[in-house]
Amino acid sequence: MEYKYDLNEKALYIEENRLTAYSLEKNEIGNCTSCDSVLMSLSYHTAGENIVVVTKCVSCGAFYANIYDSEWNWVDEAQISLLPIPIPISSPVIESLEELEAVPIKKLEVIFSKGEIEALFARAKNRTPVRQYLYRARKKYELFEEIFGLKLDL
Repeated sequence: MEYKYDLNEKALYIEENRLTAYSLEKNEIGNCTSCDSVLMSLSYHTAGENIVVVTKCVSCGAFYANIYDSEWNWVDEAQISLLPIPIPISSPVIESLEELEAVPIKKLEVIFSKGEIEALFARAKNRTPVRQYLYRARKKYELFEEIFGLKLDL
């Protein structure tokens, strides 16, 4: 059987079946078959009559599925491959008043002047901003994205 694990969602995949964790308790589970160091549990899953504990070696970083029967008798161990973690290709885009209001004002003040911030909020509220302030603010969008990882599109 093929075992895969999603580190973000703490979900175990056995073949094509997705198993969510019922516990994320951290316990020492045993020793690594690769380097004999301690295995720590990451998550616990129910798979039919069995319990599958996803573990990670504290030394070599190997991941295993430790399989137990319903009475916690050890059944088997299988190596787990990790699912790739998606990396966002672009920055989150701020394009509405609600999204702009969620940005801490301190971040805006680092890049924009008071007049430019007022122009951004006026634009987000579909009001007519002071044109020169909005123009100056738009010149700073790229710098804001570079520093804070947020893309403005107002």
